[in-house]
Amino acid sequence: MNEPQQTGWHAVIQGSGLIRISLVMSCVTLHAMDVFVIATILPSVVQDIDGVAFYAWPAALYIVTSIMGAASGGIVGTNLGLRRALTIAATIYLAGSIVCALAPQMWVFLIGRAIQGLGSGLMVALAYAMVRHLFDEHKRPHVFAYMSVIWGLAALVGPILAGALAQLGFWRGVYWLTILVFALILTLARRALPQTSSDMSSGTGSPARLPWERLVLLGAAILCVTISGQTDHLGFRLALIIGAVFGVGGMLWLDHIADNPLLPSRPTSLAKVVGAGYWIFFLISFSFTPLNVFLPLLAQRLHEVPPSLAGYVSAAMSLGWSAAAFAVAGATPRWQRILIVSGPLCVLAGIAGQSIFVVAGPVWGLIGMVFLTGLGIGQCHAHVSNQAMSNARTGEEALTASAIPTMQSLGFAFGAATAGLLASISGMSAGISVDSLTSLTEWIYGFALFPAVGTVIVALRLYWLIRPTPSTS
Repeated sequence: MNEPQQTGWHAVIQGSGLIRISLVMSCVTLHAMDVFVIATILPSVVQDIDGVAFYAWPAALYIVTSIMGAASGGIVGTNLGLRRALTIAATIYLAGSIVCALAPQMWVFLIGRAIQGLGSGLMVALAYAMVRHLFDEHKRPHVFAYMSVIWGLAALVGPILAGALAQLGFWRGVYWLTILVFALILTLARRALPQTSSDMSSGTGSPARLPWERLVLLGAAILCVTISGQTDHLGFRLALIIGAVFGVGGMLWLDHIADNPLLPSRPTSLAKVVGAGYWIFFLISFSFTPLNVFLPLLAQRLHEVPPSLAGYVSAAMSLGWSAAAFAVAGATPRWQRILIVSGPLCVLAGIAGQSIFVVAGPVWGLIGMVFLTGLGIGQCHAHVSNQAMSNARTGEEALTASAIPTMQSLGFAFGAATAGLLASISGMSAGISVDSLTSLTEWIYGFALFPAVGTVIVALRLYWLIRPTPSTS
């Protein structure tokens, strides 16, 4: 390639770049919207098809299968190529959406949600693989900034759109709208992606078999995590979480010795850039998820924020994430290294600040600290992702990129389970009152500081690993 290297926002959307970025954002849109939509329409769903007893399961099954789908993204993309793999992923998601839209009973709806999760996780993993494959290293931070906008828009638009459809008695319309996004993804994929499977080939010869036993083990571990959040028995909940930790550890060991790995080599090694990056993704998600689970409730009960606005207290983090991602996308390599450390420091400061304002107020102070937490994530997320992709071992590029959302989702899952465990320990199960919520805040914010501090430590390790040396200067 003899063309001069172009940087900046225009370079990302120049020529075929606009189609490529539109395709990546379309894949992320379905998953991002689902996160904010399901909580809005679920009361209408369970009332319409008599599923109150299974209220927590639509979101739970989606999380389990989406992590399984994300974990399989590297192998599926390598075997089939990006275009065919994306077509299959989108078709799976569409099939799940149609099942949900037509569901006459709750058990059918749950099947649809499980299918949706599988397709969604696979699409998000392929979206990260597309970022690595379709964009040069210097353009990726800008691409990740565009992707962060999807989460901000989903946080703002998702509840409004879903609420309007639910109020009209047409919650099923949320799932019928998937057809439009499906058609858009297929159209863009035909123009942006090659038809052959050589686009992600690792050069290893015959296609790798999809390791269903490891995927099932991973899914079972995440299911244990999810179930732990639905039980009030402290001992049983703790046993489920411990079982999940061993399940994920067992999957990682089996993957390490397998000929067809789901993850790149040594994905948890702090001696490698990729491993350090993965730990940052996991720990950041692990730190803020328990807080986000309860923020709307805390805003309503402790600060009298109306229910219609309470969700936007936690949505401030998504807005901060998007704002920071855009602000630092064009950072120089030196500033990128600084941002990789300053981001986790802002997350730590934001969580500590939330703990100060969450009970005593004022609410604008709490919102400001939530926004600061998002600013921290936005500072470092794109640059950590880019470092992980750029330092992937030869032949593991696709696995490395597609595993990023898997690590993030694991952090979300364990964070949500920990939130339930801490709620039980704090005595919240005895009833929601100012005293029980105050006790809850002490537990969840006290806990969240540990993974937040761990993120800073790992970020310093990553800074050391990527620092310039005399041989690279």
